[in-house]
Amino acid sequence: MGTFKFTFVLIFVFTFNTLMSQSQKQLERERNKVEVLTVEERANLQLLFYERTKAMNLSEDVEEEYYRYLLHYVYDMQRLDDKDKDFTDEEMKIELSKLVTKMNSRIEPILTDDQFKLHKKNWNNIMKVVYFKNDWEWIEE
Repeated sequence: MGTFKFTFVLIFVFTFNTLMSQSQKQLERERNKVEVLTVEERANLQLLFYERTKAMNLSEDVEEEYYRYLLHYVYDMQRLDDKDKDFTDEEMKIELSKLVTKMNSRIEPILTDDQFKLHKKNWNNIMKVVYFKNDWEWIEE
């Protein structure tokens, strides 16, 4: 019985320590986070993107996979301007471009040609807003 209690306490301490460590990392990330768009602007963009995505007529499975890729890469994109990254504007644009290219390479195979064209058009509209909010020059492709 003593060994069981000791093992239980040991597991509890390790679990608690791991959770506290993860919590500290999350707090540090939140302190370093920089918001480019206001909550209202982000909500409006998300709604507009959602409506335009619906126009792509994706099947349920493709839509699920599509959003999974989007969320993955959008999260990484949002973290590019964290205070702890200390990227210059040019470095941030390069990293952003790399992430968009990676995202598109994952998304293109799951969409038809027409759907992918719509995706790129929708995404370009979002990129224009991001560039505008950062006072970067947008060059139309």
